[in-house]
Amino acid sequence: MRTLPILVLFVFLCGAGATSAADFYQLPNIKRIDPDLYRAGKVVIVTSSCLHVTSGEEALLKYYGPGEYEIIWGDHSTCDVQRVLTLD
Repeated sequence: MRTLPILVLFVFLCGAGATSAADFYQLPNIKRIDPDLYRAGKVVIVTSSCLHVTSGEEALLKYYGPGEYEIIWGDHSTCDVQRVLTLD
């Protein structure tokens, strides 16, 4: 029964999708601090028309290219991101 692990390895190595792991960033304990303003650790995210209310869940930040991001929430809803800022 080694065919399943080999098949899974084959799918990962051949690239079942075009997206690499570096295109996603984990946002632990993200909180809404103002309408269209979220904070996760030292990262502040400015969104546009995001109605998602959170007080400490995990989400993913997807990077599409220079200045193009999207938040993917645990319920699979998304929010467009205008800017990502880091605090020193």
